[in-house]
This record gives sequence, C-alpha cells and structure tokens, in this order.
Amino acid sequence: MAEFSKLTHPLSYTFASEAIISNSAKKVLITGASGYVGQHLIASLVSGGISISGGSTTDEQQQYKVYCAYNSLSTFEADLNDLLQSSTLHPSIEGVYPISNVDFSQSNYIDTIQQAVCGSEGEEQTKLDAIIHLAAISSPGYCEKNPVEAVKVNYPVSLLKLEAPNIYLSTDQVYEGIKQYYKEDTDETIPVNVYGRSKLEYEKVMLGKNVPGSTILRSSLILGPPTPFKHGCKKGAYPSFLQFIESRLQSSTPTDYFVNEFRSVVHINDVIRAIKHFLQHALTVNDLSDEAKKETKVYNLGGSTRVSRYEIAMEVANRLKLDTSSVNGVDRPATGGGVPSPPDISMNVDKITNELGLENMMGLKEIIAATFK
Repeated sequence: MAEFSKLTHPLSYTFASEAIISNSAKKVLITGASGYVGQHLIASLVSGGISISGGSTTDEQQQYKVYCAYNSLSTFEADLNDLLQSSTLHPSIEGVYPISNVDFSQSNYIDTIQQAVCGSEGEEQTKLDAIIHLAAISSPGYCEKNPVEAVKVNYPVSLLKLEAPNIYLSTDQVYEGIKQYYKEDTDETIPVNVYGRSKLEYEKVMLGKNVPGSTILRSSLILGPPTPFKHGCKKGAYPSFLQFIESRLQSSTPTDYFVNEFRSVVHINDVIRAIKHFLQHALTVNDLSDEAKKETKVYNLGGSTRVSRYEIAMEVANRLKLDTSSVNGVDRPATGGGVPSPPDISMNVDKITNELGLENMMGLKEIIAATFK
C-alpha cells in the first residue's frame, strides 16, 4: 500500500511507495490534474508508472516525482488520497504531489508551481523534466463570453519559462471546419471561435520556442468511462458526453443532437496512451543525436471514425438497447448558442496511429463498447 505523509511545504502531500527514495528522481508536472484527462492520467501513472522502453538499466530504475497542479476542486485531494491508499504505487513513481490554487488566470500561478516543486531543496533541484499541460477553459461558450479570461488561461506563456518539454493537449477547434479529415502538417489552422484561437496561440509560442522534446496534441472530443476518482472531476457534471446521452436515454428525455457537425471522437484510453508515449520521448530527448527528432511536433489526436453527435447518441442507444424515440436529429446553426462553431473538424489520424505503432485508433463502436462493458 502507498504511504501517506506531509511534505515540508504546505501546498502538497506525498504518497511515497515502499521503494527506496532516490535524490535523483525526475520531476513531471501535470497541469489541470483535477480534470477528466488528468484524473485518468494520474490513475494510469499510479498503477502503470513511467517506463522508458529500450533504455539502459539506469533508465529502468529511474524514479519520478509527479506534481499534480489544479485550481480549486474541493474533493480532489481526498479522492487522490483514497486512490493512493487503495493502490500499490508503481515502483517508478516516487511520490504524487498535489499543488492547489494554481489559477492560470492569475499571474502568480508560475510562482505557486515553482514554490511547490522547489520546496526546501536547493536551486539545482528545481528543474522540471517534463510538463503535461492539460489545464484549459474548454467550453467554447464560456470562452466566447469571457475572452480575456480564456486567453489568460489557455495561453499561459509563462509556463514556457520553466524550460521543460511540454506535452500540450490542444484542440481540433484550431481548424476552420470547412472540409473533412484535416491533416496537421499541411492544412491551415483558422479557428472560428475564441476557444480555438486561444489554444492556437499557445501552439504558436511552443513552436517558436521549440523546447526539445515538446509535443502538441490536437484532441477531438474525448469520450470514455467516469474517472477512477470517487467524486469525479466536476461537481454536478457528466464525466463525458456518453454519460449525458445515457442519462437522457434512460429518462426518455427528448434531446436534440446535431447531425451536421462532425468530429473524430477519441477514447480516453487512446489519449492516455498518447500522452505517456510522448512523455517518454520528452524524458529521453537529450539522449537523441538527431536534432530533427528533438523538434516540437504536432499530432492530430482523434479516433478512426468521423461522426456527428446524433450518430453518437444512436450508437449509445443501440449498445444499451434503449428506445431511440427521444433522440432528435437537428441541424446546428453556424452560431448556435451565440458561439461560432466549425461544422466539420474531422481529422486524419494516420500520423499519430503510426507513431504509436497501432493498426487503428479506436472508432465509435469500439469507444462505446469499451465504455459500456
């Protein structure tokens, strides 16, 4: 079982494994750790650790400190404690350290992170080895109404001052949405709303700074089961769009689903697989002799099928053998809810499929089957 103990500074807790703690542990920061992807990722790291395939014996014995930055989810640390107390911490993970009150809309967020990572250690111990940047305001409607806050949170340029490789979860909404199967290396990015523009701005500074080992992942709508955390990632919210559909079907509540808006929806397992793959790259980038392989890369992160929300709802109903009379297929206006929306941001995912060594990314049927077992 994991051991629970206080850190020397007030922001964090550590859940140390029974393995011998090394002074040379590498440091990984997860921003937005209390969100849907963050909670799934933490659970995966706790159970599966961080492995460096094809590395030396030293690489195989390397341990990692995982810092989990979040803003204000009141249940996060208690749920994290429960997860770790009921789990056997992977030998590669030396400790898991929650960092609260990391608010990217405030300029002091970088100080909060640095203070937590540094603790009582000397200056030479403050360097982060990798950042998994998940934090975002991801509601296009909220971003449209609060553009200044959206830019501050989704474009945290000071994060790059930490000089660590970023694995950045961007969005498919950087594309204009006027064609099918966008390609990341050849198609232009022309976002039509504040959310897409704010996410693209951080992509641009990442590409300009070009910290070796960094990766940009343009994610589609992420689907999957609830998180392993008892209270989930947001009070009163559905874990993913699939649980919303399930609830509406079970209550036979008539619900409109767009038939003219298409995306390459992706399963959370494929998202976690991709993040851990590129984390391994970030942690070993200094071992590479080919400079081109160190450059910041961009990947579309989606599933293998192009689908509408109506098609998703119908597939959930079929899987759960529920009546479909409450499922209404409707057209989405160009500015539904006052938010400009790209009509077709389906993506070509050949590049990431090949990078991950997969035959295919999961398609809609596989995603729903994996969620509703």
